[in-house]
Amino acid sequence: MQNNPDSPFASVINLGPLKTAHPYKGLGKWVGLFFGGLCLLAAPALGLLALLLGFDAYDSGSDLGSAGEATILPLCFASGALLIGALVVYNTWRNWPLQAALYENGFAHYDRKGLQQVRWEQIEAVWQRVTKHYTNGVYTGTTHSYTVQAQNGVKLVLDDKLAKVEDLGNAIQSGAAKALWPKYVATLQAGQRLTFGPLVLDANGLSAGNKALQWKDIKAIKIARGVISVKKEGGWLNWASATVPQIPNFYIFYELVGRFTKVE
Repeated sequence: MQNNPDSPFASVINLGPLKTAHPYKGLGKWVGLFFGGLCLLAAPALGLLALLLGFDAYDSGSDLGSAGEATILPLCFASGALLIGALVVYNTWRNWPLQAALYENGFAHYDRKGLQQVRWEQIEAVWQRVTKHYTNGVYTGTTHSYTVQAQNGVKLVLDDKLAKVEDLGNAIQSGAAKALWPKYVATLQAGQRLTFGPLVLDANGLSAGNKALQWKDIKAIKIARGVISVKKEGGWLNWASATVPQIPNFYIFYELVGRFTKVE
């Protein structure tokens, strides 16, 4: 990819060797284009059907009101097909050049807005949202979304439109965590607090809203199905809870709390 002068990543510099490529999923491209085109083709056909039904109703002796009523349903379907088709085709066009590439020292992202390249130390925060879906108790798939906030204010969202986005998202979180770790540790050693969404921690304990709990009073922090539950010694209910998607730099949060208390 890097050696191809026609690649949008040909100008990438200072990120090290290319590790993996993550193009926009080909099947998603063509399915979107086919479905959108089908809707756009159906819209005028439904509009013509509405006119024919209206004319037939009027020709059979009905008044203009009855003829108009005969056209309402197909016209509604025609309008819906036109709107849906236009949106699907536009989104497919917008995402057509979308792709990302993982490098040793960072990653690059390309879409119609242009090329963005981000080194690990330039990342401010990463949020992950991994959701398993079930229908009537049967697993139907998992969706992934990773939001990367760079120090220059650029925010990128990587999701299942990209091939193997889970591998890419995990690599980005790992790279960012390694680069940011010394800064977080230094902040704690200086006696300052670290904010992870709704949860705030320091060397003494954990805070949530207007509540605070020392580490020695925490029985365990349980993480299950994307929910973080803080258990208090002697308590029956959760002392506090948050979801993983709410926690920026979850890898760092997980490592830090594991050094102060038990994580299940």
